[in-house]
Amino acid sequence: MLRNLLFSAILSSVMEKIKLEKRELVGKKIKKLREENLIPAVIYNSKGESENISVDKGTAVQLYKTATPTTVLDVELGKKTKKAIVKDFDINPRTDQLLHVSFFEIDPKVKMDFTLPFTLKGISPAVKNNIGILVQISDSVSVRCKVEDLIPKIEIDVTELEHPGQTITMEDVELPEGVELVHKEDEDLPIATITQLQKIEILEPEEPEEEEGEEGEEIEGEEGEETEGEEEESEAKEGSEETPKE
Repeated sequence: MLRNLLFSAILSSVMEKIKLEKRELVGKKIKKLREENLIPAVIYNSKGESENISVDKGTAVQLYKTATPTTVLDVELGKKTKKAIVKDFDINPRTDQLLHVSFFEIDPKVKMDFTLPFTLKGISPAVKNNIGILVQISDSVSVRCKVEDLIPKIEIDVTELEHPGQTITMEDVELPEGVELVHKEDEDLPIATITQLQKIEILEPEEPEEEEGEEGEEIEGEEGEETEGEEEESEAKEGSEETPKE
């Protein structure tokens, strides 16, 4: 099995700090909020508590383009600063307009569930030597950890995949201390594999068959013989009619 796969442990945020504002407008009155270039949002926590807020449209759009499930943000709300991640964006499917943002407040003392993406690193010898194709089977895995132990991604080293049939699974990945799988069955999760190259066969066009023509000729011959017999029979009748009666 492949062991000690390398991955990055540098946690980087899209922004050092973003500012959120409390909002009173809800329902249809939110339209007025958007006219002021503000996007309605909500921030909630593991205790079930939530608070209606708003965020600057430019900041919200930047988050939509660059934030990942592991991007930890320092959010300023009133006189308090909290750590949070973006949980969801609500987008208008017709206009692609950003309608709403949901934030989740992080408690640094409590473990949370995160989705870590996989990134393939290096060049597989099987691919380099043209004896196989590298296929990424899974793109992420769910882990549980405190925010201080969170990593942004798992880099999977594929330089040891030398032959078709070799596969990297989560069992081959050594997670850092403090990070664990949410689901135990994910230990067998396949991440990347090498498949066999498929040979492409070029089929030559088949020669046209002549059996139908031969059958047609035989049929015509049979019909021709029957016609000729009919003509002989007709001539015999005509000859008998010409013979005078005694």
